[in-house]
Amino acid sequence: MTRLLLFFLSVFTVETCFASDSAMVLTENKFIGLINNHHPITKQADIVQQKAEKDLLRSRGSFDPYIYGKFKEKDFKDNEYFNLLGAGLKVPTWFGIEVDAGYEQNQGIYLNPENNVPDNGLIHAGVSIPLGKGLFMDKRRATLRKAKIYAQASIQERKQIINDLYFDALKKYWRWVEVWNEYEVYKESVELARDRLLGVRRSFQVGDKPAIDTLEAFIQLQTRLYNRNEKYLLYQNATLELSNFLWLDGHIPLEITDSLKPPEFKDIVLKEIIPPDSIETLLINIETTHPEMLMYRYKISAAKIDERLKIEGLKPKANINYNALTEPAGSETIDGFFNNDYKWGIEFGIPIFLREQRGDLSLVRLKIQDIELSASQKLLMLQNKLKSYYNEETTLKQQVQLYAEIVFNYSELLSGEKRKFFGGESSLFLINSRETNLISAQLKDIELTAKYQKANLGVLWSAGILYDFYSKEID
Repeated sequence: MTRLLLFFLSVFTVETCFASDSAMVLTENKFIGLINNHHPITKQADIVQQKAEKDLLRSRGSFDPYIYGKFKEKDFKDNEYFNLLGAGLKVPTWFGIEVDAGYEQNQGIYLNPENNVPDNGLIHAGVSIPLGKGLFMDKRRATLRKAKIYAQASIQERKQIINDLYFDALKKYWRWVEVWNEYEVYKESVELARDRLLGVRRSFQVGDKPAIDTLEAFIQLQTRLYNRNEKYLLYQNATLELSNFLWLDGHIPLEITDSLKPPEFKDIVLKEIIPPDSIETLLINIETTHPEMLMYRYKISAAKIDERLKIEGLKPKANINYNALTEPAGSETIDGFFNNDYKWGIEFGIPIFLREQRGDLSLVRLKIQDIELSASQKLLMLQNKLKSYYNEETTLKQQVQLYAEIVFNYSELLSGEKRKFFGGESSLFLINSRETNLISAQLKDIELTAKYQKANLGVLWSAGILYDFYSKEID
């Protein structure tokens, strides 16, 4: 028993045996369920979203309050030159203002005068406010906003990755179904040709048929054996290609054997996935619902944040700092914050020509234009693909219905020819001709049905809803 059979037994609790007649049918929904739960690409798509979430967490860390501290001491020849102690807490805020509170205590015979503090130390509490560059946007806020956008974009990126995976996998699935059913048609035709050869030989032996009929029946058998073997080779290769999509836990490749088989042609239900009145709605909604188009929107939003940041770069740097000072103990601790105990400062600066800043801003705006043009081109391509697949699906639906009638009519024609043959009014040549036409019609019907299923997939994929559709199917 193969690993794949064991896996299916555990997942679907279906009993089966190794005989091909009782092999388990790998339906479309079961196949998609395996891909959704175990394919490496689906797990990689999950990692894309997880990475974006972790990047968002890292960006939020820029606004974490942090504790700082410092201690410096110098002693030389029994003299304490200086002893500097400082500690505090800084709290960045979303508005660009930074709140700072701390304590310092300094002493020593060679202490820098600006470091002189009371014997029991000095407490400070204040703010740093950007009045120019950084007032409305800074690198820290831009990074966080972009991280939020990328987290949303990663959801759409994951959906698009799985959309593409489903589309590739299901096209291989329906190719597998197609060639297997074609092989079954040829296998049945071989049995018919073999039975006919035995019958003709018996008729020849009793003198009812000429020897040339036995040769014709034998050639017909050989031709069908050749076609059957050729189709079986195609089925084996299609099976190998389909096996590329079957994994266990994203690490163990699985193999399709004779214990599994595709659904039979007679059991395939042709379902209309997209009603005719819905196609116009899909075409309109592509711009706002398709994962690729939404990713373009997120790219533009992120670039516009960069644009705001570059505009801030054109402003002069003008930061004001204010700290109220007080001793850590005594009746005037609180009063000191409101009297004349403080320190404050302002810093100002601006490049004379602003060439770097203007260049950065121009580059960002060109980037936005480039993304918008790419989005317009992608939208047109997706809409035309959707129209193309829908036109194909509509035509193939009519063709499948037409060929189902053709198969029925050829079957009736063959039955009538057989009755005439057994009544002595027809020939083996005509029987073979009718049967060959019926086989060709059956093969064409199978081919058209597979194409119809692929066209349906193409409609869902180009509309960007293939993942959503099959997620509902496998729930």
